[in-house]
Amino acid sequence: MASIVLFDKASPLHAVSEPPLIGASSLTLITLPLIMIKLPRLSLALLPLVLLFSGCGRDAAAPTAADGSTAPKKLTIAVVPKATTHSYWKTAEAGVRRAAAELGVNIEWQGPLDDSKIADQIGILNNLAASGVDGILLSPCDDKALAPHVRSISKRGIPVCLFDSPLDGKVGVDYVSFAATDNRRAGEIAAENVIRLAGDEPAENGAVLIIRFTEGSASTRLREEGFLNAIGQAPKLKVVDQQFTDGSMAGAQRVAETLLGNYVQDGRLKLAAIFASNQPTAEGTHNALRALRTKGIEVKTRFVGFDESELLAQGVDNGQIDALVVQDPAQMGYLGVKSVVAAIRGEKVEPYIDTGVTVRTKKIATATP
Repeated sequence: MASIVLFDKASPLHAVSEPPLIGASSLTLITLPLIMIKLPRLSLALLPLVLLFSGCGRDAAAPTAADGSTAPKKLTIAVVPKATTHSYWKTAEAGVRRAAAELGVNIEWQGPLDDSKIADQIGILNNLAASGVDGILLSPCDDKALAPHVRSISKRGIPVCLFDSPLDGKVGVDYVSFAATDNRRAGEIAAENVIRLAGDEPAENGAVLIIRFTEGSASTRLREEGFLNAIGQAPKLKVVDQQFTDGSMAGAQRVAETLLGNYVQDGRLKLAAIFASNQPTAEGTHNALRALRTKGIEVKTRFVGFDESELLAQGVDNGQIDALVVQDPAQMGYLGVKSVVAAIRGEKVEPYIDTGVTVRTKKIATATP
């Protein structure tokens, strides 16, 4: 006879006998005190299978290395750019993925369509932070709007590093490090090229136009401030107009067409020089200038843009753009990911990394400090 031993309210153990099950061996079941168990014969027959499969829902064992030790978990780094459609950010993504391949980490690359979608970027950032990523690399669309969210994420123990654009926060407290162009200096370099191109006796009374990016973008704001400060040191040049755009190439083109129209007189564009402070503004301004030429307007205005794309490179090659101040987004993305991983591993991280710029003209491309 098979014996099943049960605990009941009485302290002695009571043996309950049941007829043996066909094909089943003796089975002893011990239960916790004060619990009465009544199992049908079928349940008893299936009990070994239940016990066998009850562990199937448990977490799988951690992966092991060749020597039998537990292998470390593969890190996942979230990268949140300011935009995903411009070629600038595709170049940055290439640098991000190169670093990830070298370091053996996973990348979650998500961002808004363009730099003006601040609310979209905030939502993406917070969702990624809540998803369990190990660290975050961010290029803030707006240095002030993103600051409280970054501060909250950092307080939860998730390291945040920045690339391309700064944040209204404190390095070492709100975020770990920042890899980017020295934008104020880059704006000065753009102005120095305008001054050089305009010459000792600038045309059109030295009138200079600036096509600016969105108001909340700290990187371009610093760039534009550097340009204005340096142009202010040139006595024969004067900024006669400037306007922000909406973050898109099409929006920049509309703004540029309106402003340029104000300076067309007697079939000629009466401006000495134009500065556009990033890729969308430079592309939009380039298109607006081409439209004027198509209409038969004489354009001898010097044009200095910022960043590089296929369209802008063609403009330089055909002489319609005099110079481009070109950043290194691939290096920003690459060094940004390396900084995040280093922070996670408790290694030393430089608080600021200047990735430099290059001035591209029709004949030469010269690296600048």
